[in-house]
Amino acid sequence: MSGRKVVPLDAPYGERFFQALRDLHDGELLRQLDEGITALTSAVLETGGKGHLTLKVAVAKLGKDRQVAVKPSVSRSIPQEEVRQRLVWADEHGRFCENDPAQGEFEFDAPKRVEVEA
Repeated sequence: MSGRKVVPLDAPYGERFFQALRDLHDGELLRQLDEGITALTSAVLETGGKGHLTLKVAVAKLGKDRQVAVKPSVSRSIPQEEVRQRLVWADEHGRFCENDPAQGEFEFDAPKRVEVEA
């Protein structure tokens, strides 16, 4: 952050906040937020689901001076396309089966189609 212009206290609302975001990690934080909001919005439009993008900024005082440690983190919950459920059976080994493995199968001929002349 050295060599950067200090935003005056009477600057419009948001200027100090956005300057801090630009300065933290040389803009990496803003890149993460940009990519996050784009991915979130695209997924919401595609799936119709809901999601969120969260910015958390932890600030801790170091020692007796005015030095502080700033640790930002970005988390996001992106909605996924819904996968439909399917009903299957499981055998004693945990494998999925199309038919109930506990029920025997009948062996019979399928009904035959009978054609009648008109």
